[in-house]
Amino acid sequence: MKKAGKSMDLIVCGSLFQLFVAIILKKHFIKDRKVDLVFTDSVALFQSLSKHEGINSLFNTVRIANVNKASFNRFECSKYGKIYFELFPDKYVKKVWGINVKDYNVLYFSPYTHANVMLAYAMKKHNINCELNVFEDGISTYMLGNKQIFHLSKLVSKAFGNKTIEESIDKVFVLEPNLMCVNGYKNIVRIPKPQEIEGLLQIYDDIFGVNEYKIKEDFIFFEESFNNDGYVTNDAELINEVYKLCGKENFILKNHPRNRVNRFDDALPIINVPMLWEYYLLNNNIDEKVLITVSSNTAFIPKILANSKPTIIFLYKIFNGTSPLLGSENFQPYVDKYLSYYKDINDKIYFPETMEELKDIMGNLKLQKESK
Repeated sequence: MKKAGKSMDLIVCGSLFQLFVAIILKKHFIKDRKVDLVFTDSVALFQSLSKHEGINSLFNTVRIANVNKASFNRFECSKYGKIYFELFPDKYVKKVWGINVKDYNVLYFSPYTHANVMLAYAMKKHNINCELNVFEDGISTYMLGNKQIFHLSKLVSKAFGNKTIEESIDKVFVLEPNLMCVNGYKNIVRIPKPQEIEGLLQIYDDIFGVNEYKIKEDFIFFEESFNNDGYVTNDAELINEVYKLCGKENFILKNHPRNRVNRFDDALPIINVPMLWEYYLLNNNIDEKVLITVSSNTAFIPKILANSKPTIIFLYKIFNGTSPLLGSENFQPYVDKYLSYYKDINDKIYFPETMEELKDIMGNLKLQKESK
């Protein structure tokens, strides 16, 4: 492991898509700086990727932090322990992230999880002039501010100069700034598309692996992590209903990577090969596909990332349940901005409000497919 120097940049990643974006940041914005990369224990594949030669050639050091499996003693789990960590956040960072905040003066993170905010707080408390940057993690970056998922204590707020986290962020890196719905950011930076960066696609091929798998089915349903996150919903009912409408030969389900239990094993056709959807988009034309989901970013991102124009069916209007995204006051404004900005695909996006309307839409789309 290469020795870390002082005043370096730090990027933390908790998903494959965050790694996908982090590589763009490194290659385009901070290619001449030493940057450490820390994976969280959220993704099993990070264990092997942390040893990947291509990743280690891009970053100064690469390590995994047991953010979700951090072992706290009885005191640290108590209300007094929480106060202790707020007084000495560097102790929390050392225990959870396994790093010394004194080594860094620039942080890139996403989203506003407790662990990420405590890391930002510790860096800010150590060095008030350090730079805090948020980078794209899908639609949550555009619509979820800190106050909606993590309420700062007075102690933490004072460390940020009595500002909100949003007001303390130096830069926000996103693929499409025109879709931003969160207020308070002062500097929103457009991330270039991977196709615009010389040599980046080859780096992706090396790190994520060239996958020969092609989705042959016309209708792709993207499951979300409601079940894993403890929400009681009717998403399984919707998935099964769409399957019946499509038929076995023309339907495929992509499980959400954070769901620990495969609820449809042997019951529905499922994509059983490892797949990073955003990487798949760069290598395959999906304009003739129909994407179906409740509210997943996987349906929004094809146009944003690859100018793809698939047909999309959003089911959130007939969905029973909630989530941080659907519960956000910015969800519908984001959808409205998306439709206004991408007018050329409006006629390919559907929002059924009843099951009967969904059946009609599916029936018409099936007839169109069969007539070709």
